[in-house]
Amino acid sequence: VTAMEFQAVILAGGTGTHLYPMTEGVTKCLLPVAGHHLIHYQLKLLEANGFKDVIVCTCANARDEIATYLQQFPALQVDLQVVDEEIETADVLRAIRSRITKDFVVVSGDLITDVKIYHLADVHRINDATCTVLLRAPKKPDPRQQGGKPAKEPVGPADFVGLDEKGSRLLYFKPVADIDDKLSIPKRQLTMYPSINVTKKMLDAHLYIFSRWVLDLLEVEKDITSIKTELVPYLVNEAQFGKKPVPGQPKIKSADMGDDCIMGMPAPREAANGGLGQQEGYVPVKCHVLLLEDGYCARADTLRAFREMNFEVPRHGHGDSVPWDRHAKSFADKTDEERKALSKQVGSDCVVGESFAIGEKSSIKKSVIGKHVTVGTNVKIDNCILLGHTSIEDNVTMSGCIVGANCHVGRESNVVNCNLSARYSVEAESEHKNETLCLEIEE
Repeated sequence: VTAMEFQAVILAGGTGTHLYPMTEGVTKCLLPVAGHHLIHYQLKLLEANGFKDVIVCTCANARDEIATYLQQFPALQVDLQVVDEEIETADVLRAIRSRITKDFVVVSGDLITDVKIYHLADVHRINDATCTVLLRAPKKPDPRQQGGKPAKEPVGPADFVGLDEKGSRLLYFKPVADIDDKLSIPKRQLTMYPSINVTKKMLDAHLYIFSRWVLDLLEVEKDITSIKTELVPYLVNEAQFGKKPVPGQPKIKSADMGDDCIMGMPAPREAANGGLGQQEGYVPVKCHVLLLEDGYCARADTLRAFREMNFEVPRHGHGDSVPWDRHAKSFADKTDEERKALSKQVGSDCVVGESFAIGEKSSIKKSVIGKHVTVGTNVKIDNCILLGHTSIEDNVTMSGCIVGANCHVGRESNVVNCNLSARYSVEAESEHKNETLCLEIEE
């Protein structure tokens, strides 16, 4: 992607209600995944793909922390825009419309992927697309694990996706939640494309490229508030197959007109090659996809997904432009001798941040531990995620938990399959199982 060809927008203002209680008092994009804020992965992705200028949209209560964090990316010129945390994604694009001057890439603030954005850009350019969507194809079975469990399907809300026979043209798109009774594809689509391959096994990665004129459409169609559930379905199902031009749709310039004429009027070249019958004289609306069949692509849009990310990201080593350091080691601030001693208590399948301390007779297995975590003596931790600045007292047993930042677990506690919000304190000698533990909100 050439530096001047596309603008990039990161939508990092979400409150993360589906990640509660991890987002209690924390903006979603600042939640850590394997030692880095979520927004780190989008910034690294754009940086690795040659972008120099990025617009980051966030909410007011995260502005200062994000502004400080952005200092770690001196190669990027970041335009930090504060938007209302309650507005939807298409509303955010309206709010920053004046700052976008060309075709633009939109990246969700909860996405982690190692896709090469120039592949998506190639699809957009070659097809002169209005909208190009990154979809993660269903995971292929691992031939090394014959007879094992099938590959996990994407978590999160599903969508019905209809593609042409080549798997490139996006002909139908609708969230499953918007289907009342049965799936019905309009006759107009089926007349033009008798063979449409429909599936709900693909993950919409929330990484899009849009033509600049789509912002003009949004300025008129105020009812469109969400990119994923309203804007993309509108472009795919209505604008792409409509008989009349939609608001903002540009007219074909004389230089783009073909040589064929009817009664002295030049015909658009596109009409004979991919046009779907829109009003003559307008640039056709075309929607395309890039199917990501290999590599990593996941969104932290649920607690389950957030949990899986923390375990998968540190172990992912596919590709040459992975937007995180796959060679990073646990105990980065320890000497070789200290690391050797710690390895007797902390399993090799764990990821541990800096300034970590652990007492005697304690063990940690299959867990992700953030920075500045202190573990007492005779503690057993298994299959847990502990965010930074958390302390665990002596004789504690924890299994299957997600623990927010700045938490404290009292001595001789037993905590199983629980989610703890930031700054929560578990009382000594207490037992909790299958609970969501949050701070009480003072009236």
